[in-house]
Amino acid sequence: MGRKLEIVLFLLLLFIILLPFSFKINDFEKSDRVISSQKSTEIKDFIQYDINNTGVEYTLKSLSAEELGDIWYLKYPKIVNNEIKSLISTYAIAKGNNIEFIDNVEMLKYDGKKYLSKRAIYNTITKVVTTPAKFEILKKNDVIKGVNMEYFSTTKETKAKNVKAIFILKNK
Repeated sequence: MGRKLEIVLFLLLLFIILLPFSFKINDFEKSDRVISSQKSTEIKDFIQYDINNTGVEYTLKSLSAEELGDIWYLKYPKIVNNEIKSLISTYAIAKGNNIEFIDNVEMLKYDGKKYLSKRAIYNTITKVVTTPAKFEILKKNDVIKGVNMEYFSTTKETKAKNVKAIFILKNK
């Protein structure tokens, strides 16, 4: 009977000693989950330069930027490159090579053309701006409306679908 009592007391003592370690492990796992879902970076007056061996490819500015995993959330973003004077919106989401501009999207080119849409996606590699929503192009008194436009900033070409306008081309 004494031997059984010693074994029970030993196991009880072992349980009491190991119990606090169990709580520590659980606390660590809980805090690890919380940290992984929280933003890891927050930047005010965010500026990003994409530079290659010939110079600056584009500049991205934002009032604020918050990183959550591999996604950046930008407030009042603005992008500028050699062909686009400004591409702005209220918000943007940057993931991988794409920056999706959301709400009040306005792109102004150096030739005076203004592109308006609710959404636009800028690909940082190809330098193509795509509007998967309705768009308008304004220049002086001309208004062009359509759906699904692509602007290729490296070749200065614009392709659009369902355009509702009459074009009068003037030779200079």
